[in-house]
Amino acid sequence: MSQWLYLSPHASGAAPWRCCWWQAGGPLHQGDLQQAAAELGPQPLTLLLPMEMASHHQVSVPARSGRWLRQALHSALEEQLIDELESLHLAHGPLKDKRHCPVLVLNRQRLSHCLGQLAELGLHPSRIHVDADCLPQDQPRALAWDGRWLLGGSAPLRLALAVDELGALGPRLPAELIWQGPQPPALERADAFHWQAEERPWDCLSQGSQQAIDLCQGEFQRRPRQASPWRLALVVLLLAGGAQLLQNVGHRWYLEHQSEQLQARSLALWQQRFADEGPVTDLAAQIHAKQQQEVEEQPGSAHKLSRLAEQWSLSHGALVLVHRLDYQAGEGWSLQVSAPAFADLQQLREGLIAQGLDASTDSSVRDTAGVSARLQIKE
Repeated sequence: MSQWLYLSPHASGAAPWRCCWWQAGGPLHQGDLQQAAAELGPQPLTLLLPMEMASHHQVSVPARSGRWLRQALHSALEEQLIDELESLHLAHGPLKDKRHCPVLVLNRQRLSHCLGQLAELGLHPSRIHVDADCLPQDQPRALAWDGRWLLGGSAPLRLALAVDELGALGPRLPAELIWQGPQPPALERADAFHWQAEERPWDCLSQGSQQAIDLCQGEFQRRPRQASPWRLALVVLLLAGGAQLLQNVGHRWYLEHQSEQLQARSLALWQQRFADEGPVTDLAAQIHAKQQQEVEEQPGSAHKLSRLAEQWSLSHGALVLVHRLDYQAGEGWSLQVSAPAFADLQQLREGLIAQGLDASTDSSVRDTAGVSARLQIKE
């Protein structure tokens, strides 16, 4: 049987929470946490938190965010929130049009403390929702609950307003709201809004919770109970070993494939530019000899370019494509490069540093073709 526990923001006396709890189709009970734990027992339950603990946001993220969705949400909300993101818990709903989704933001420490208090009494929620987010989303709604008016439903807002706040904000609220409660709201435009009598608002919240955002995400996601620790360790070890093996094989294949393509392009370019040099027996040696010859003929910048080419080759330069190269005396080289992944750019930079160069990257950008950045090599 489904059961719900609601923690009211209206504390009574020294108790941190005044609670309401009920079972599907049953009456509403009120009391403190100890009384709730005694009646609900160890069975799974749905926890409802007051909207006063959270803030609601409509967020747009770049298309194809995919597995980077949480990072995209952090970036989108960074300038909207006063608190540091490290101290907040973000829970998001499903993406709409692959770009828009609702997000609930709570203080991580306060949520952890709340769940810790419940765990001490043997209460372990299987789902966690915010009350204003549990209004049925078939139409814009306002529901009288716990001495406040909850606003939500299909409306793009989630609020909990006291009666005096409702009077002040009434003219700014959506005109199409369906008001539900034991009595109509005290609004000036009483003849202009839609009202439905509702004597059991907890049933309304229970029904709407199926479409609400579940706060059990990220570090608060409930993990299934494990049958045996040593089996978990063995599975983790096998998965880690298999993943490492696949990564090594894939990386080696990728490097060999890139090297073969680079060798083929280099050979074609050599034959195109130096057709009179005869057959190619050792391309690397012939290129080196040609570079030495050109350095002897054209000292100065040509020598520096030749030296850079050697160091580039020794630093996994085959993984990176150079689009533009500039040189300024006294400053060094500036290259606009691209690669399949950030790891390839990092590997190149570390290789150049190992060659004794002062190399750094900036202006990194990811797109559908990979990543691009500006590589600076100072003299």
